[in-house]
Amino acid sequence: MLRLRRSSSSASTQRFELQQLRAPVEQLCFEIIKEYKIDPSTVTICIDKHGVPRYLVNEPELDEEGRRLYSMIMEHMYTSTFRIDSEDELRKALEEVVEDLGVRPWYEKYREILWYYIRRDSFGYGVLDTLFRDPDVEDIELSDWRRPVTVVHRGFLGFEALVTNVSFRSEEEARSVIERLALKTGRSISLAKPELHAALPEGYRIAATLGDPVSASPTFSIRKFPPVPIDVITLINEEVVDPKIAALVWLLNDAKMFYVVIGGSGSGKTTLLNALLQLSNPMWKIVVVQDIPELRLPSRPRFIQLFGESSEEQLKRCITALRYRPDILVVGEVRGKEIRALVRAVASGSGSATTFHAATPGEFEMALRNLLPRDLFVMLSLNAGVALFISKIREGRKVVRRVVAVYERCNGSWNTIYVYGRIDAIERSTTLKRIGERLRIEDPVEELKRREEFLKSIPSGYDNVEHFLKKFYGV
Repeated sequence: MLRLRRSSSSASTQRFELQQLRAPVEQLCFEIIKEYKIDPSTVTICIDKHGVPRYLVNEPELDEEGRRLYSMIMEHMYTSTFRIDSEDELRKALEEVVEDLGVRPWYEKYREILWYYIRRDSFGYGVLDTLFRDPDVEDIELSDWRRPVTVVHRGFLGFEALVTNVSFRSEEEARSVIERLALKTGRSISLAKPELHAALPEGYRIAATLGDPVSASPTFSIRKFPPVPIDVITLINEEVVDPKIAALVWLLNDAKMFYVVIGGSGSGKTTLLNALLQLSNPMWKIVVVQDIPELRLPSRPRFIQLFGESSEEQLKRCITALRYRPDILVVGEVRGKEIRALVRAVASGSGSATTFHAATPGEFEMALRNLLPRDLFVMLSLNAGVALFISKIREGRKVVRRVVAVYERCNGSWNTIYVYGRIDAIERSTTLKRIGERLRIEDPVEELKRREEFLKSIPSGYDNVEHFLKKFYGV
């Protein structure tokens, strides 16, 4: 059944008040950096007169007559017996309401704009809708209802965050938006249970709080993921990862050795791991254990996702995953005991991979020593391949994501085999020799070069990578 947000300012009369995002760009902006359309809205990214980077949304404008018509239609829908489960059903119901109210001439005058707002406020994300539909927005955040919503934009990482013109008029309104987001996840959030960790229908990760006693204000943080995963060729073209590193991890996947992507929050660990996992036999069984469905290989027939919120639950899912006899077992992010299952996966002949919050391989190793019994730590050391360190770095005026270092596990320590722009010792690495022994490749350096050239021949795009890999493996 369709749920609609009722205006708190006039609840007794069930009035719906339209919120339009409008910003006087010429008055606010000192320097306009970029303007583009997210139909039918216009987005302006600029520096305001106080030096603050802004993300301003201008939605199509409805005059007073149009806003009154919106309120009448939404109120009538709210009090009707319509069952609306899709946008097509919403359109049909809208036509019936227009006839019932006898407002056809006025409706025709505002048809397209009214449809935008009615769809936005019924099946979309209300005033957040443009932020959700912008493919370049990575994160949508609310730190306090008294402050505007902020976004992280992949084209402007140097600003860290952009301040939007989306704001809430009251704490109750912010709570109402969060409750609506919770409904879309299929979970609930309430004063009795004021925290939410879930996934939205698009697979976006959301964490939210309703306020007291867990936070000083209603808050949320929404991490968006592209509908089609970013492929490794795109990352190579954007210079996030060197093609030789990608070729090395491709060989690690084939050799079923363990590797880890380490880095700070928002550095791109999950995106990189997802792209590198695609560099595997398309018919292999890959089982992923994670709390939110972030890692995805949508066209793989033997890709399995298992979910667990806590480390205990994820360990149980990992044990279940091992019974599936995976070619590669992946934990979306290691936080606790589930690392033990990755070690056992390597010992049983399966490959394994994960991500980890760390700034150096030393930090990663310290965490491993605390999480693993000594015998399992030794086993992992013997089977570990490489640790890839990804970070956001500044290049001139831009901030970009780069794999800045690669380390191999050798003789009980982590040795550097690659540093961005300075060191490239991959061809002389012990890891490459071990890969050659495992895969019985006479000349692993030549095979590395062959795969590097093969990667350079692939056009960017997830489906293109899948097509070329099928040809490579003959499947």
